[in-house]
Amino acid sequence: MAPSGAIYDKEAVLRDFPAALTFDHIVTTDEAGEVMFAMQNMSAMRSQYNIDSSLSKEEAIAAIQEIVNTPVEVNTEPSTDERIAAALEYQVMASLPDEETTA
Repeated sequence: MAPSGAIYDKEAVLRDFPAALTFDHIVTTDEAGEVMFAMQNMSAMRSQYNIDSSLSKEEAIAAIQEIVNTPVEVNTEPSTDERIAAALEYQVMASLPDEETTA
């Protein structure tokens, strides 16, 4: 299935991605293999992820899967610059005069 909800059979994929008959492609799906997120050129993915061109297709796909499926650690701790900016914003907001509004 496409993210739009359209059902993708072989004919629909080839209609929307005619280059699939010319070049090797990798289909990115959800874990169950039911939703097709992307159809990407394998050479482009090798370049994007710096995969050695001497690897076989299967080895390259395994290397790409390892890279894509490796969880990324996200540091949610604010940097020094972000803390300073937040403190300055607070000082500016706290120094603004109170203003009465009329409806």
